Amino acid sequence: MKIPYEEIAGYLKGNCSPSEKAAVEEWINRNPDHQAIFNSLKKEWKYLAEDPVLPAPDRERVWSRIGEAIDYQAPAALYTRKILVKYISLAACIALLLGVELSFLFNRGDHPAMQFTAYAPLGEKAMLTLPDSSRVWLNSGSALTYYARSGERVVSLQGEAFFEVTKDPRKAFIVQSGGVNVQVHGTSFNVSAYESDPDIEVSLEKGSISLINQKNGMVLADLRPNQMVQVSKSDLGCRVIADDAEITKLWTNNILKIYNNDIYEVVKKLERWYGVDIELGNARSDLRYTFVVKTESLRELLDLINKMTPITYKIEGKEVSIRLR
Repeated sequence: MKIPYEEIAGYLKGNCSPSEKAAVEEWINRNPDHQAIFNSLKKEWKYLAEDPVLPAPDRERVWSRIGEAIDYQAPAALYTRKILVKYISLAACIALLLGVELSFLFNRGDHPAMQFTAYAPLGEKAMLTLPDSSRVWLNSGSALTYYARSGERVVSLQGEAFFEVTKDPRKAFIVQSGGVNVQVHGTSFNVSAYESDPDIEVSLEKGSISLINQKNGMVLADLRPNQMVQVSKSDLGCRVIADDAEITKLWTNNILKIYNNDIYEVVKKLERWYGVDIELGNARSDLRYTFVVKTESLRELLDLINKMTPITYKIEGKEVSIRLR
């Protein structure tokens, strides 16, 4: 599939001619795959700086090096249960078109402008390999920005991600999210920090991590394997509980775990998982749900929920209404 990246960039920047705009819109409307790609590019746009830093290097050389620096696997659309398109890192593509600094593709050392963003749209997931060989899985509706600073590796997370961090005693690895720094010491762990959630949850699979208050540098908690810390975004109060990290990271294997959640939490997770908007009616917060989603379509899952709690539902594209009876 030929994707008109340059034309789309002009379209999103708002500086294309009427004929170019019409051509992009015709391409978008040609088939659902094109629409999905455009929607992802549009969402990615807001995470990238629009002011050029340096002219982009030779285009062919950049394209060849992008594949070496960022191993991005296009996710499967969970709503349709089909893989739509495989394409290169959206952030890298748009950065290339904007002419922003891409020297990190050619120099793996520290550089003040070394930065990129990856985004997994709602209903999709992604996996990428960072320049230091650390691997990151992004859950639905999540964004990760990577920076390289002198003596440390820093990422900023919105949403949920599972990390396998390459150990490097010379360079600390730090995950920034919601007023908390997760200080990493060569390890694997899960961070859930969606904007709509009141808490940040960090689950440790192996190694060791420390949670640090971004403002004053105080240590909030140190974790051992199979422990989870829940940090309140409002006051950074935290509690450490026992956890099974293998279960917490099931989503990286396309398995959604719902455990003892009320209907509001269930709906929130289903919206992210399937990439839909759900309107809930006649809800009851006293009902709790526990189940696992593997390959079930949204309709199949709602039929399953109906067996637990009688409901009526209607699916119209990405708009879903559920009413408890």
